[in-house]
Amino acid sequence: MKKSLVLMSFLLLLAGCQASKPIERSAGLDNAMFMNLWGTYSQCQSSTDLDAMRGIVQQLNQAAKVPKIGNGFVLPLPERFERLVSKPTPRLAVDPIAMATACTLYTGQVALNTGRNDVAADLFLSVIQSQPEAESTYYADQARLGLTQLGAGPHVSIKPLPQIISD
Repeated sequence: MKKSLVLMSFLLLLAGCQASKPIERSAGLDNAMFMNLWGTYSQCQSSTDLDAMRGIVQQLNQAAKVPKIGNGFVLPLPERFERLVSKPTPRLAVDPIAMATACTLYTGQVALNTGRNDVAADLFLSVIQSQPEAESTYYADQARLGLTQLGAGPHVSIKPLPQIISD
């Protein structure tokens, strides 16, 4: 009796595992995507060619805009329980937005050091504009510091100042 109960439990367990959907593996795809992104970021951090760096900034900003969607992850649960569990969203090991922002700041510093103040100002302002929800974040503070180094100060406005006409 005891042996048959154990055998029956084992068969039910085995049948349950066979009835569930297999876990899809996409780690190779995610790893390749991350490694490409990391390689691009590393190029930004090691480059001194301002034009190439500006292109890298654009590439990283494009990657940061890719919507985060599910990749077909399937929990190995019976179907009646699947509806009770939400599917996790895929994550990279590093935040693509942070990588793009850090590259933008670094490129702004390179532009500042090479005397391209117009490019530096545009890059620093783009960092501040990209983070409207937080008035004081690390990246926004670094961008304001870069603007201060330009001599423009953190009070730089994106809107042109009205011209005063005197009689």
